[in-house]
Amino acid sequence: MKKQLFRLSLGVVLVSMLASCAKLGEMKPEFFTVNPNPLEVKAGKVEGKITATFPEKYFVKKATVEVTPVLRYEGGEAVGQPVTYQGEKVSGNNESVQYKVGGTYTMSFSFDYVPAMANSVLTLRFKATVKDKEVSIPDVDIAVGCLATSTLYDAKTIKPAYAKDNFVRDTQEYTEADIMFAIQQSNVKTNDDVKALQKAEKDAAACEKRTVDGLAVVSAASPDGGAELNEKLAAARQKNTLAFLKQQKSQAALDAQYIAQDWEGFQKLVQESSVKDKDLILRVLGSYADSETREKEIKNLSAAYTELASDILPKLRRSHMTLTVTLKGKTDEEILALAANNPDSLNVEELMFASKLACQAGNKEDAAKFTEANAKQNASDWRTQNNLGALDFATGKIDASKEALKSSAANGGQSAPEYNFNMGLIALSEGQTGAAGECFGKAAGVENLNEAQGTLAIATGDYAAAVQSFGNTASNNAALAQLLTNNNDKAKSILNSVEQKDATTYYMLAICAARSAQDFDLFTNLKQAVALNGEYAARAKSDLEFAKYWTVANFTEIVK
Repeated sequence: MKKQLFRLSLGVVLVSMLASCAKLGEMKPEFFTVNPNPLEVKAGKVEGKITATFPEKYFVKKATVEVTPVLRYEGGEAVGQPVTYQGEKVSGNNESVQYKVGGTYTMSFSFDYVPAMANSVLTLRFKATVKDKEVSIPDVDIAVGCLATSTLYDAKTIKPAYAKDNFVRDTQEYTEADIMFAIQQSNVKTNDDVKALQKAEKDAAACEKRTVDGLAVVSAASPDGGAELNEKLAAARQKNTLAFLKQQKSQAALDAQYIAQDWEGFQKLVQESSVKDKDLILRVLGSYADSETREKEIKNLSAAYTELASDILPKLRRSHMTLTVTLKGKTDEEILALAANNPDSLNVEELMFASKLACQAGNKEDAAKFTEANAKQNASDWRTQNNLGALDFATGKIDASKEALKSSAANGGQSAPEYNFNMGLIALSEGQTGAAGECFGKAAGVENLNEAQGTLAIATGDYAAAVQSFGNTASNNAALAQLLTNNNDKAKSILNSVEQKDATTYYMLAICAARSAQDFDLFTNLKQAVALNGEYAARAKSDLEFAKYWTVANFTEIVK
């Protein structure tokens, strides 16, 4: 009996020893699931989670296994962060897996996306030991391919911001002159300023480009000598001034009035002067509304009043005349002709306006030519440099755009919404999403800001925010936001509304057709996309959006 018990006990020990020394078998693909599968590019990353389910009695008690996710693609591979699991009899701080029951565990992976990853395989590599002895476990492929639809956004298709001109076609010219009067006198005496005003009127009348709008006359008396006397005196000065103008055969429409006591003019002259007791005089004017009281209180300042009587009051005994003449500006045709043949003859506003006219007419070449000429002629104006930077961005000259915008900032444009918007577009086109967001935050009021912010939201992976930002925008980027939120019909509707369709427009229409199994539309649009941009043929061959068509003859014929 004792011998039998000994054999039984020995058998249990041997079974236990064999179990603890059991060989660690191969990892099987069915042990692992990946989310998402297929992999997806989001915000420039390929990220996801791997769930590992170790079956019962698989993970031996003294085993340690390091698991490393690796994304393999043509020309290279990206290696993720490894995670280590250990058997229940291994000392350490790693995830412990029970031998009898197994278990389910998760690990994350993240790779910086490169275009070649569209055709890739997610592989797990293992480094294992059992009782400190290295064990070989073959690699396991757990996901194939990477959906890269989100990378179809393009900041370079967003229209940059052009600073607006301050062009005014018709401008007004003002010529001023004063007829000065001696104290308590109203007889008119001419002077050089009056003669210059009269000449300006005659010259305007003889010029086709000029029109005399009118002549305003304001006759006044200084605020001394009493209200009754000054009333008669100001009226007489006005009467004699009008008679003088009639005598001189002025044809201007007259707007005449008189001021009996020009307290407002008096206060203005005192403020601009260095007269003695200036502040005290101004306080008197502010303290008393009655003319007689004002005059009395000011005269009590004997020293100051003497200075007022000699330097201030004589300047108020006058008839002030203002001649207004309208100068007719150049017509649109004249501006365009000069911009094309003699841009030096135009000022900065006229050249900016010429660029706008050419752009509105669909003449992009002339608009660009005028913008470049303006930037050269008026290099110190931040607007011309900003507009040159916008032009360079629109034509794909990113380095040149940076230089022009640098000049714009140096000339005062650094706080302008247009400048910041364009800097944001450059940052977004270069993948600098943080800098782009900061710039767009300073671009309030720019026409295409919503489209730029929507595109930025795509770049950062916030697709719902992108849809909201785009609103009713009809662009490739706006349609892409709908594709990324699985609104296929809405994406198709937007793409069909894009005015200037390009290769990307047709490529995304092909995606829409593939998703809804509309084969004819798929082949028609894909063919057009490849015809406009041959690079889409290579992309389509590995694009999972078309995976079920890869072996279809019509598809292979298009992308060959």
